[in-house]
Amino acid sequence: MRTLTGSLLSLEFDRSSVTRVRHLVTVSAQEAGLEGMALEDFVLAVHEAVTNAVRYGTPPRGIAMWREPGVLICEITDQGPGIPAEALDRDEPATRFDFGGRGLWLMNRLADLTVRTGSDGTAVRLCASLA
Repeated sequence: MRTLTGSLLSLEFDRSSVTRVRHLVTVSAQEAGLEGMALEDFVLAVHEAVTNAVRYGTPPRGIAMWREPGVLICEITDQGPGIPAEALDRDEPATRFDFGGRGLWLMNRLADLTVRTGSDGTAVRLCASLA
């Protein structure tokens, strides 16, 4: 995984490191200036993306977090098969009987979400304002 100039966090992860990644995201986001509910929302959104990458993606899986003026950015990547279009196009959360779809819906409500996905993998970018 590439190392970013001014990076707060940059590493590869797997199922065994999800808890460690959540802790590192929390600490890094706090150091960037997030606090309170904004911090909790951002960490939860990132955690959803990380767990989705572990559940549906394939290695290598990576996470990078950095600051740009006024914004904190976190990008989670994997080399999986991509996210089906029907999961990306939902305006409402999936029901408890649907397979998947709630994580993306939740991420979109907790942070500014951008998804690039295809047969060569997925990149989920989450942004939070550093007001």
